[in-house]
Amino acid sequence: MKTNNHPKKTNTAELLSANRKLKQEIKDRKRVEEALRKSEERYRALFESNPIGAIIVDHEARVIGYNLAKSETDRRVPKIGDVMYKDYAGKHQIDMLAELKDCIRTGKPKEFPELQYKDDFLHIRISPISGGAIITSINITDRKQMEQALRASEKRYRDLVETIPHGIQEIDLNGNITFANTALEKIFGYQKGQLLGKSVLDLMASPMEKKSMLAFLRQTAKEEPIPIPYFNKCLTAKGRMVDIQADWNYKRNQAGKVVGFTAVITDISNRLRAEEEKEKLESQLRYAHKMEAIGTLAGGIAHDFNNILGSILLNTELAMDDVKADSETAYALEQVIKGSYRAKDLIEQILTFSRRSEVEVRPLKINTLIKETLKMLRSMLPATVIIQQEIPDNIDTVLADPTQIQQLMINLCNNAAQAMNGRGGTLKVSLANTDLKETPAGTDLLPGRFIRVMVEDSGCGIQQEIKDRIFDPFFTTKQPGEGAGLGLSVVHGIVINHKGGIILNSKPGEGTRFEVFLPVSSDRADEVALETQPDTPFGRERILFVDDEEVVVDANRRILERLGYQVTTAANGPEALHLFLKDPGLYDLIITDMTMPAMTGTELAEKIIRIKPTIPIILCTGYNQFMSIEKANALGIRDFIMKPSARQEIAGAIRRVLDAAGSKAPF
Repeated sequence: MKTNNHPKKTNTAELLSANRKLKQEIKDRKRVEEALRKSEERYRALFESNPIGAIIVDHEARVIGYNLAKSETDRRVPKIGDVMYKDYAGKHQIDMLAELKDCIRTGKPKEFPELQYKDDFLHIRISPISGGAIITSINITDRKQMEQALRASEKRYRDLVETIPHGIQEIDLNGNITFANTALEKIFGYQKGQLLGKSVLDLMASPMEKKSMLAFLRQTAKEEPIPIPYFNKCLTAKGRMVDIQADWNYKRNQAGKVVGFTAVITDISNRLRAEEEKEKLESQLRYAHKMEAIGTLAGGIAHDFNNILGSILLNTELAMDDVKADSETAYALEQVIKGSYRAKDLIEQILTFSRRSEVEVRPLKINTLIKETLKMLRSMLPATVIIQQEIPDNIDTVLADPTQIQQLMINLCNNAAQAMNGRGGTLKVSLANTDLKETPAGTDLLPGRFIRVMVEDSGCGIQQEIKDRIFDPFFTTKQPGEGAGLGLSVVHGIVINHKGGIILNSKPGEGTRFEVFLPVSSDRADEVALETQPDTPFGRERILFVDDEEVVVDANRRILERLGYQVTTAANGPEALHLFLKDPGLYDLIITDMTMPAMTGTELAEKIIRIKPTIPIILCTGYNQFMSIEKANALGIRDFIMKPSARQEIAGAIRRVLDAAGSKAPF
């Protein structure tokens, strides 16, 4: 029987094949394991060297690893095995543990760009992986703090721009406004945002201003030198004109190219008004200084001139007594007297506007006085001038000098008649009680109750360029010989002396209106009418006449003697005092000049009154800068005469003083 060995041989071959296969599998597995190891090393190195912190958690959210970035930079690194986010207490009120588990369960990544955890701000991303998730976190605290600092800085800048009292605007190269702060909107009267998109040219007040601004923008667009500051007249939303100062500069992009302009806008309207008011006050001060200088000049010449004029007047009156009334000589002398009175009035008017002393005022209702003055003026003015008057009876009382009020009316009415150039027209005079609620333009009057005296004419009017000069002394538009140019300056002086104000309204060809405001007084008023000329009184008393001007002494001596008085003269104060001391009972009256060398008239009067208190004294002066009837009376002087004085005035004063003293001299 034969034995079959073939199957045994087959089993050995299979075993060898299986062994070779196993070896190959082991070799392949080692190769794979090596590859996995190297891959793991690469990914671990990548994971560990990643600058972004990362944490690996399993499917139950337990920490199974983290990289060096996380461990080195984050002091809150959880321990291996801890549940991630179990103690999270962020300000955003997010349940991060639930969010993590949801990500692992669904396999969908989640990202939280800005979470605050305690004092830090984190950017967190959860990426699901097999059996868990990788959590990456970037600490953005520094970036967040920088952003907060930038926002704070921006807020400070915005608050500064919005609260600064100056307007700030940005405009593009076409002149369109791209930014406007609150102050700019307030300056121009617009609501929030209404200026945006509006052309800066639309704010200009006139075509000329628009043209100027357009040229300015074109110039600056070429990067030529910017004229700073730049001034404009602009209009607000309601049409009110404002004066603007704009300080301009360029607005550039990052490349340095000019893309527009920025401007700081200041409303200088109030400043300009203040400067105009300052200029006005300075002008008034210059005018006051000019008046003071003229007053000083007038006072300097008035005394000497009035002495000369007084001598001319009195000697002419004496000469007229010795000629036939209907003779040519009498006519010539009469013209001399008229000229003397005109010269006297001229000096008085100069002293009126230049006088620095207080006027002699008393409570007065001026309606009757003005009515009487207009009656007198009717015969003086041309018949072609129609006088209209509105003078009610219920006019308040003012503190006024009747003579100066009369002179004021005469000058204003004469000026009005002359403005009608002989053609005729209407002269309207009105009085009214007025309550001023605010200071009228061109005056320094305080609000209160006043009497308004208004004089209007239908004449030629006053040119604008000379309005500021019409109250200047000696300024006139009349032809030579038609006037001295003192009428309105005298009016101005009278008004100022009465603490009043005067307003001029006039247009060429439309007439002129003067409004005079006089303050009301609560004192009881005197009724004043124009004085009539009484007969010349005579006497027999003994008079001591004192003056340092020889021509004055001579003229007055002859006048007084012709009036019947016994006259002794003295050339100065010491001589007069010597004569009086020799026989104090010899004289019934002393008449003395005030301004004399060695001894003034007031000093002489004081010495004589000490010796004989009852003797009446009359003081004469050509310039009463410091003397008034009240001051004279306080010294014991009975009366006060302004030079030059005519015979009628001297005779009246003498008789008043002597009669008041109870003179018993025989006639």
